[in-house]
Amino acid sequence: MKKLLVCFIIAVTFISCQTKGAVIEGNVTQDKVDNALHQIYNNYRGKLDMSGAQEYTVVKGDSLSQITRNFYGKLTGVGDAGPSNGFYFPVIMLASDTQIYDPDLIEPGMELTVIDLQKNLANPVSRQAIKDCLIDVAYVYNKKGAPATEAGLKKLADGL
Repeated sequence: MKKLLVCFIIAVTFISCQTKGAVIEGNVTQDKVDNALHQIYNNYRGKLDMSGAQEYTVVKGDSLSQITRNFYGKLTGVGDAGPSNGFYFPVIMLASDTQIYDPDLIEPGMELTVIDLQKNLANPVSRQAIKDCLIDVAYVYNKKGAPATEAGLKKLADGL
């Protein structure tokens, strides 16, 4: 009986540590995804160093991962983000306040905020917030049925 109780406690702890943000229960809908992401961003946004941030206006044909690669693609020492650092897209979402809920749904005219990634990764509080945000957004991508994006985000978070 003790072993069963210990296993249960470990399982509950593991599940609860997987995401510090929101939980999506039942069928995945756009509203549930938006609400989960909004909750995640509210958890971590205040921990970023916004000094030196740049503004970017989305134009037709942009994708968030492409914008991310344009700003962070040539950076070194920022962890293993995959091809040209495109998996840092949650950082732009996080910094952009309420402009973006779902990274797959950006529109021309949106004003995005792009933080100084290297400065934020050098700050232990910001670095932890970015790491936790990546893990939480990976959970959302798991629920959306996008295992490649989930894996990329987790790999990046594990390297921070």
